[in-house]
Amino acid sequence: MNCTRCRGLMLEEHLIDMEGGYGEMWSVSTRCVNCGHRDDAVIQHHRQLFAKPMMELMPGHETFNQDRDAEDVELLVA
Repeated sequence: MNCTRCRGLMLEEHLIDMEGGYGEMWSVSTRCVNCGHRDDAVIQHHRQLFAKPMMELMPGHETFNQDRDAEDVELLVA
């Protein structure tokens, strides 16, 4: 399995939650060896709950001017 951040190696870890509501509770998580990114069922669930469509994240997406010949567009040279 590859990391979604850096494409590094993800290893499975078994974790224990000592302060859970039901007492001790084991969970399985994956951790990237390179960057330390963690991924588990709780993180995935929260991402799905709070995910917004990309169009909502772009303010003013209806008024975006795609006319490259307009005078107010400054040409950038690399």
